[in-house]
Amino acid sequence: MIIGIAASPGYAAERVFVLKQTELVIPREKIAADLVEQEQQKLREALAQVKEEIAVTREDVRQRLGEHECAIFDSHLMILEDPTLVQEMDNEIIEENKNATWAAHHVFSGHTAFFEQLDDEYLRERAADFKDLRDKIARRMLGIIDSSLDQIKRPVIIVTHDLTPSQTARLNPEWIKGIVTEIGGTTSHSAILARTLQIPAVVGCGKILGDITDDTTLALDGNTGELYLHPDAERITRYHRLQREYVEELANLRDAAHAPALTSDGKRIEVAGNIGTPEDCKSVLANGGDGIGLFRSEFLFLERKQMPSEDEQFEAYAAVAREMAGRPVIIRTMDIGGDKQLPYLQMEPEENPFLGFRAIRLCLAEKEMFLTQLRAILRASTYGNVKVMFPMIAIVEELLEAKALWELAKEQLAARQTPFAEQIETGIMIEVPSAALIADQLAPHVDFFSIGSNDLIQYTFAADRMNQKVGYLYNPGHPAILRLIDKVVQDAHAHGKWVGVCGEMAGDPLYAKELVALGVDELSMTPTSIPKMKQEIKGMVVHSN
Repeated sequence: MIIGIAASPGYAAERVFVLKQTELVIPREKIAADLVEQEQQKLREALAQVKEEIAVTREDVRQRLGEHECAIFDSHLMILEDPTLVQEMDNEIIEENKNATWAAHHVFSGHTAFFEQLDDEYLRERAADFKDLRDKIARRMLGIIDSSLDQIKRPVIIVTHDLTPSQTARLNPEWIKGIVTEIGGTTSHSAILARTLQIPAVVGCGKILGDITDDTTLALDGNTGELYLHPDAERITRYHRLQREYVEELANLRDAAHAPALTSDGKRIEVAGNIGTPEDCKSVLANGGDGIGLFRSEFLFLERKQMPSEDEQFEAYAAVAREMAGRPVIIRTMDIGGDKQLPYLQMEPEENPFLGFRAIRLCLAEKEMFLTQLRAILRASTYGNVKVMFPMIAIVEELLEAKALWELAKEQLAARQTPFAEQIETGIMIEVPSAALIADQLAPHVDFFSIGSNDLIQYTFAADRMNQKVGYLYNPGHPAILRLIDKVVQDAHAHGKWVGVCGEMAGDPLYAKELVALGVDELSMTPTSIPKMKQEIKGMVVHSN
């Protein structure tokens, strides 16, 4: 048995199809000055062709899966249309006299490397999108056509090093019964698409391609991450039956997910989605989400040469508010610093950036930058049920200073006669143990708390969750964590305030039961986890605080 990462639930037992990745050899040539315009034209033609290819894929996905599953390709189109990115490639051609193929590959590789080193899993997985686009452009320029997926006409399990979002979108569930990759994570766009297509997937399996050929029969459990080479007839029959039952259950869950999630004793638990871009709203709505529990606003600030303007930010926040049509939208102010650096801020290196000058600490120092974002959020509030949330609050003084700037932003808009909603809920992330311990002092100054369980666990145990050597300490169910959460809930409820959880605990039924029992009012998670969570909540009982 081989253990990987369970990325898309379900079962499969079929012969393998080994998807070989074409190795791209990128020529690096110094071009003559009189060929610069020719290379620029070559680049633009390739970009136009890739856009057209993505548009065709998007339309195919829209017809098969619906508009809500097209967000991935909308995101890819936005990247390709980013004038800053195009300018970077032009600069490589014009200033460095590099050929167009190498220039495009070099620029996209730089962006890929940037996202790969981030600590935030959601943002780190965006590296795959840049890599996908990088290789698409390179194949176009090199004249390489990959048609191997289109040749599959028998039930198979795809085994490959990695699968791009574009490749995943081309998979036909009639023939592709499972996916196994050597690398990857659960929040990648490929994993999200696999779940939408209801194709079981196990990723991050390490170097397994050397042990597998097209003649190998493989059984996989997408719920546990277990793989079995050469399974016996009994396991094959059982997995086929379990997959039929899972597909039927999933259809029933999605139908029921649009109803409120009520515990057995009648308390409604808000079940919301975590998003990183406006396009992610479609998945939240399709899966029955009650709102947006965490909108990571960092996507607007990363991988840019300059600060996003107030209007740029306003358009993004307003788009989400409009899409959610009155459902709650909690926008977390920029959580920059640590592993997320902004070149235009000239941030000094720190020995321990995760405990350093980041999130609200940075915003309170860069007041004009912070005020610009706050004004954009306020302006967007006229388009829906917008709430604002400040990250990494550690002491009361930080919260009071943030709220003072919030009020100043209102005054600035009023002076400009720019409309904004009068009543907007404000909240904070509880992710630093000190904040949990003084929740009773913080509660009078906010409308809600949202517990960021990932960081709260890391900071409580002083253990990096990405470091396998100390992974045994990363335990969401440990009494230390549950006691901190219990205190936050009790202090909040004593002041008439509500509490949500937006870390990974919220999307795990095992820990969500503990959270609901402690009195948590809202759970926010990856959108595809919403239907199952709503079903689980129906059998839960609320603890009376």
